[in-house]
Order: sequence, then C-alpha cells, then structure tokens
Amino acid sequence: MAAIVLAGLLMLECRSGRAVLAVSELPDYNKQSADHIIFLNFRITGKPGGNERVELASANVGDGKMKDISRPVHSPYQIKAVPRYKTSAIEREMVFEHPLLRNAEVSDPGGHIRQVEATASEGSLLVRLQQHAGLNQLELFSVSPESGTVKIYTLDFK
Repeated sequence: MAAIVLAGLLMLECRSGRAVLAVSELPDYNKQSADHIIFLNFRITGKPGGNERVELASANVGDGKMKDISRPVHSPYQIKAVPRYKTSAIEREMVFEHPLLRNAEVSDPGGHIRQVEATASEGSLLVRLQQHAGLNQLELFSVSPESGTVKIYTLDFK
C-alpha cells in the first residue's frame, strides 16, 4: 500500500503544469484589429532538466504583426516553446536560454571578460506569440543533457 502511495506522489511531482487562457478577455485586446501579438510571462522555479515548476505570471496582448527577433541559443540547457494548432499549420518551435541556468559575461581582475555559468532558483521567461486562427495550445519543454526533452507546461487557449 505504501508503495502505491509513493508511486502516486512521484507521478504528481513529475506531472507538467497546465492552465487555460482566453486571449479575447485580456486587457488591451482590440476586437477591431486583424493582428494580435500575445505576450506571455512565465515564472519558473526548481532545477533544470524536467524538475521545473512553471506558472503563468502575466499575459498581455497588443495589436500588430511580429518580427522574428530570436537569438541563437548555444547552451545545452534550454526551454523550447511549441505552439500547437487545430489545423495543419506549421508548428515552429521557439528556443530560449534556460532562465535557471544562464551563461553570463563577467570581468576578472585583469579586465578580461569571460563566460561563467550562473544558476538561479527562480527565473522568468517571456514568450511572444502571433495569434493565428486555430492556435489552441502552447507547450513548454525543458531540454538538458541529463534528461533530454521533458514537457513541463501546457497553456490551452480558448
């Protein structure tokens, strides 16, 4: 009996988070605008590699079309965001530096700049997303060399 309870607790700990967002009910949503950009701010805590806890901290919407201003990510610790559609639209994944494990440039006493790994117990992730007809979900994945790719959060759109 104790083994069943322990297995249940472990399954709850590994379960990814989930939330629902109604974009048309967000402040500043303009029904007259044909194009909307969704700004999602996530708070991430825990340890990289699938042991993260994710919550939607804030969501905003603005009028307009998005430009691709993404930066390449070279760290093996990443967060991948994948928009999912009801239709057969192309699901283009977005890759971000992991907010709990970042590379930072620091200056040593000799004045040379070098890269060091900076860890944090809490971080934030801003995801910009163009609203399209058929967009029904955004999935977040944690990527690490130790655990591979692990789903950590699902945001459903109404």
